Amino acid sequence: MSQESARARGVLWWRQGAEDLKAAQLLQASGQWSHACFLGQQAGEKGLKALLAARDQDLSSPSLSALFRELGPGELATWGPQARALGDAAPMDVFGAEDGVAALAAAQALMDWSAEQLGLSA
Repeated sequence: MSQESARARGVLWWRQGAEDLKAAQLLQASGQWSHACFLGQQAGEKGLKALLAARDQDLSSPSLSALFRELGPGELATWGPQARALGDAAPMDVFGAEDGVAALAAAQALMDWSAEQLGLSA
């Protein structure tokens, strides 16, 4: 795949992640914390997949840790707290309002970082 088409694919992933983040913020505001956490995780995952797609790298894993490892050796160390905040638990069973706030903050940080890496304005 050409560099230009890889970047275009990355931008598409990022745009969908931005939409997921907006929806998560609306859900959080209406008290739908488990769904906000789920969509927050989806937004963060899509932000990472945007970077991998732009590099024409593998983006098949839904695991944030695996995606960070694919991005490079130091990324998981840097972004570990965000990966943990967006975790793999069953959201409806464990998350409350404070978790939604943390998940959305983590998702926002990942979306901002991926936008910066792609040269987009968030």
